[in-house]
Amino acid sequence: MNVTEMHIAVQQGVDKIHSLQADMLLSEEIDIELNKSMSRFINTKYGRNNIYRKGFEESQKRIDDLRTLVTEYEEDVTYKELFNNDPIYVDTFQLPSDYMYLVNQRSRIYTNQCRTIGFDTIDSSEINYILLDFNDFVCNNGAGTSTAFVEDITMVQDVDDLTLGQATIWSPTGFNETWTPAAFPANIESVKQNILDNPGLGFNIYWEQYGAIQAPGQFIVIVDTDTHDWFNADPSGSALTQALGRGYGDADDVYSPALILDAGYSTSRQPQLPYEEQYVGNKFSQQDDIFALLSDPFNTTKHTAPLTTFRGQAIDIYTNDIFIIRSVKITYIRRPREISLSLGVDCELPDHTHQEIVAMAVSSILEEISDPRFTSAGNEILKNE
Repeated sequence: MNVTEMHIAVQQGVDKIHSLQADMLLSEEIDIELNKSMSRFINTKYGRNNIYRKGFEESQKRIDDLRTLVTEYEEDVTYKELFNNDPIYVDTFQLPSDYMYLVNQRSRIYTNQCRTIGFDTIDSSEINYILLDFNDFVCNNGAGTSTAFVEDITMVQDVDDLTLGQATIWSPTGFNETWTPAAFPANIESVKQNILDNPGLGFNIYWEQYGAIQAPGQFIVIVDTDTHDWFNADPSGSALTQALGRGYGDADDVYSPALILDAGYSTSRQPQLPYEEQYVGNKFSQQDDIFALLSDPFNTTKHTAPLTTFRGQAIDIYTNDIFIIRSVKITYIRRPREISLSLGVDCELPDHTHQEIVAMAVSSILEEISDPRFTSAGNEILKNE
């Protein structure tokens, strides 16, 4: 089913034949119910809260239910700290912005045939970025109005001379002037996801966190200065390069200054020669067990199975003096794009799941309007397995 067909199926499932009892359902309301049901479907099929009591990949049905969301991602780690003087070192891997559930994890490591391996600590290159506050910038409140979301977002070399360098950070599709910030929550998540999914050339966009940058309620726009070599910024934010959000209709334009993060915001460990490189599987540890495991010679972190813990949006990897972590590669279930009729965003799950999601949405709507058919609709859902 595409998104239009899912909407029709929901309307048909909720409305009594020729009664028009539920003909006032807005498309935005149906989007909300479909996305709630999609999220509930993923959680049900990933865990064991289903009639077969089988979790992810424990049966062919469970494999096929979520296969389109299974994703691989690999990224270099950053050096965090010396954990103790044994020595134990800690490196950090940042989870991707669309991360939802972990399937497996492994590390790319450097070793020297079980001998002590030396390393040099290297500062990373500087990060050039722009912060876009969702409420004050994207919702156009920075200009003292809230009449509409910004029409598009552009990086400009000089706000006083718009004939100089310009580059599109984000250009929406499927939006119109009737979309206002006051329409919470009907359009808000769709706008946010559309910005994350559609960065312009030479930009990467993250929500609230990237590396050492923590920005609650803001988009972090990472600028590739090889692509945009006219980018100019400094730590005070006084540079001319800024993001320009064009307001819809009579709404004012809003601006946000470019920023730069000093070199050395993160560091990495570069091994000294000689060394070998290989992939090994990681071993997860609970936070309250990690101290005991690291002090136990039989269960401490090893180059054949590095210990890891989860913390916020990161995985911490523990190493000793005979191996160094280069990168971590994870397989995970990503967060799907939200279904949206106005944006033309279809459900990303496999086709065979769409009717189940529709049935769950219909059941939820019937419950909310206290329809006596809720019980029978719930019984139909149980037949989907």
